[in-house]
Amino acid sequence: MDTREYFVYLLSCHLNGVKPRGERRGDWQQIYDLAEKNHVTAIIAYEVQALPEEHRPKGELLEKFRRSLDESQKKFDSRLCSLAIFMSTLTSAGIPHLIIKGTSLRPNYPVPALRSGSDIDVIVRQTDYIRAIEALKSRGLEEISVKSNEAQMKWAEDVFDIHTEMENINIQSKIYFSTPFDDISEAMGCTYKLKPVYHLLYIVTHIAHHLQAGGSGIRMIMDIDVIIRNYHEIDLDEFFALCENIHIGKTASALIALAKKWFNTPAALNFTFEDRDMSRLYSRLSKAIIGGKVFGAKNTGGESESKTKSFLFNLFKKASYAESEELTEAEEDIYTELGIDPQR
Repeated sequence: MDTREYFVYLLSCHLNGVKPRGERRGDWQQIYDLAEKNHVTAIIAYEVQALPEEHRPKGELLEKFRRSLDESQKKFDSRLCSLAIFMSTLTSAGIPHLIIKGTSLRPNYPVPALRSGSDIDVIVRQTDYIRAIEALKSRGLEEISVKSNEAQMKWAEDVFDIHTEMENINIQSKIYFSTPFDDISEAMGCTYKLKPVYHLLYIVTHIAHHLQAGGSGIRMIMDIDVIIRNYHEIDLDEFFALCENIHIGKTASALIALAKKWFNTPAALNFTFEDRDMSRLYSRLSKAIIGGKVFGAKNTGGESESKTKSFLFNLFKKASYAESEELTEAEEDIYTELGIDPQR
């Protein structure tokens, strides 16, 4: 396996609970760099520990992997404390709150502490917004910024992003996510979480949003896997019907097919990257996601990496496309769904 393949293989072993097989490799620094770019270093480190000693990285590089595990656990412990304070404060004030993105996904991972995250994203109703901020300030959270419908507050080292509406990619998805405390979520007290099929829809919509802006990173594809793997009650026919209603059906199929190819995600699909006419789309999209940072990156390595990134920016942004390369039908479908004109 080349560097990227082995990197994906180790992540797949983690998601599938399979002990990785060792290989004598001279590219551990490159694997470490990919892990850092994608914010999955602790997961790779966890799998490195399972390798035979003679197949692990050596010296300082091995220590870096080990330190990432320790740091991940410390951050996780700190985040649990911060989250408990945040949630109990809003609950005491009787304010419903919906936890989304990484914080809500972490419990689905084989080792929750290893799923890294940045800020903690929370939705509150617009009518509760100011009251929520005042309650949190009274509890001792530090105010970083407050806008009309979005605020940042901090406890210890953890930053909370408080929103009054969920992210959307088009008017159709905006309608779906306009009432997050109603039929698309379920509550335990004042704390809400999205129902599984809507959780998956939101993940895919969130990725599509970032693809429009340049890239997403492999961790977001892992998020697709863990929710499908953990919520067997998800009806994929219902899910794809929802995707078609917001005009991202082909994009959703491609993203789940990518998760299935990389991680053996248990999903029955009509779309597959094994088809011959999918090879170019798979090659470029996978290289761009694996080689980029969490939400894509404009800084690139060598010439081939630069070409890969150029493709991603041209595929998912309103930029000129190389006229010498004819789009496949699958590429045109994704352009159309994401509202992009490849000729502009």
